[in-house]
Amino acid sequence: MNFEAWLAANGYDVESLRKPENAKQRAHLEAAWKAETQPAPAPAPAPVAQAGETAVFEAEMAALRRENERVRQIRDMTTAACKASVNNREKLDRFESLCTQAIEDKWSIERFQIAMLREERAVGPMIMTPRVQEASDEVVEAALCVSQRLKGVESMYGDQVLQAAHTRFRRGLGLQEVLALAAERNGGFRGSVRDLKPLLRAAFAGGDGYGMAAMGPSTISISGILSNVANKFLRVAFEAVEQSWRQVCTTKPVNDFKTISSYSLVGDNVYEEVAPGGKVKEGSLGETSYTNQARSYAKLLGLDRRDIRNDDLGALTGAGRRLGRGGALKLCKVFWASWLDDSTFFPTDKSKSNYDDGAIDSVLSLAGVTNADTIFRAQTNPQAPGDPETSPLGSIPKILLVPAALRTTGWNLCNSQYILATGQNAAPSQGTENPWRGQFQLVDSTYLSAANGGSDTAWYLLASPDDICVIEVVFLDGQEMPMIEVGEPDLDTLGIGMRGTYDFGVNKQEYRGAVKLKGAA
Repeated sequence: MNFEAWLAANGYDVESLRKPENAKQRAHLEAAWKAETQPAPAPAPAPVAQAGETAVFEAEMAALRRENERVRQIRDMTTAACKASVNNREKLDRFESLCTQAIEDKWSIERFQIAMLREERAVGPMIMTPRVQEASDEVVEAALCVSQRLKGVESMYGDQVLQAAHTRFRRGLGLQEVLALAAERNGGFRGSVRDLKPLLRAAFAGGDGYGMAAMGPSTISISGILSNVANKFLRVAFEAVEQSWRQVCTTKPVNDFKTISSYSLVGDNVYEEVAPGGKVKEGSLGETSYTNQARSYAKLLGLDRRDIRNDDLGALTGAGRRLGRGGALKLCKVFWASWLDDSTFFPTDKSKSNYDDGAIDSVLSLAGVTNADTIFRAQTNPQAPGDPETSPLGSIPKILLVPAALRTTGWNLCNSQYILATGQNAAPSQGTENPWRGQFQLVDSTYLSAANGGSDTAWYLLASPDDICVIEVVFLDGQEMPMIEVGEPDLDTLGIGMRGTYDFGVNKQEYRGAVKLKGAA
């Protein structure tokens, strides 16, 4: 159907639409006619892939697979070569560099193999050297003690520690070296040992003032090491001072500085027969009690910058010795001052039956010891309340305590088989055998002498401290020697501070455990 027939079929006026003024309407109707009566155009056929494009894609994928295989083989050969030279840092670096170059520059497998062979021959043979391990705190301590020739160091450290100290510090270890070692491991310090302030700050506090962090996997406790070394030399000096106090006292640990109380071992504590029915009578601690209290004593010494610049390790150990000796002297002074303060312990009116005087009976001699032994054994236990009877003390004197002036006389009485009858050169005669030989342990002290506030003639017989406690020493936490702490001092002092502390207390206890002889009229 043509356009005009379509217009007539749809009721339009064909003649009217031919007029020029209706041309616009005619054009719209013509477009509608075409859309309705003419078939839609067929869709354009899809493009057909050309055979050449498929070949290109497959070629590119094959090239990628070959490249991946080349890289894999190069890396595998590099890994195997590195495993064979695991301890050779130089070879490992060169093999890794070759691997990177071969991959980036597209080397063939054959070229890489040849390059690896050449490189392996160019780098010298691997030399196996023992790995130097970081020295532990204990190894450093041992090295310092060995360097200062501490006596008995073999008993303080195990064989492995001493061997490690010898291997690591074969030529000894100095003060500067140990400070530098601690500064490096604690704060990554790499400066000069002459730069003392940052050196000490890094060694003791773990930072050198320049913002550097610790570089190594482990640290070193320089204050702990120096404290332990100083305390070992402290012990040597402490034990070299007179230790007579240990032989006549009992010791006890305490947990704080509060006053403690203890009760006498003598009193109403004798066993009694158990009556029918099995009821046991209750004993008592007695009414006699004693007190004691630990007190703190201390001294501060230091190593100044001159000691450190001079690399004087002996200044450290010498300070340890001085602090040890000072602590021992303080204990002796306090102990024997308490012992000699005896106006109520050994009353001269003999009201406690543990004192005697006289020109003959109290002098240290056969007769004097006989008199003292008799006085000691005649003592009685405190009378229990309601008990009309008294009982013997039951203790036996075991210690002869004398001042330095009577040491030789005391030794002869305790050890000589015979006592000379007349004159120093007279031959022993019948009846002069020494009855007191081996009966007592001789203890002497210079602190009992007249020059130190005591007497050159007075002497004592004592019970064993395990039987009756005459005088007691308490130590805080049971620490019987001073302790040294080492650290960096205040900012106004450039050096190393060493503080010795000693916490102990001394007090007399049971007077019945000793008798005193004046030794003169």
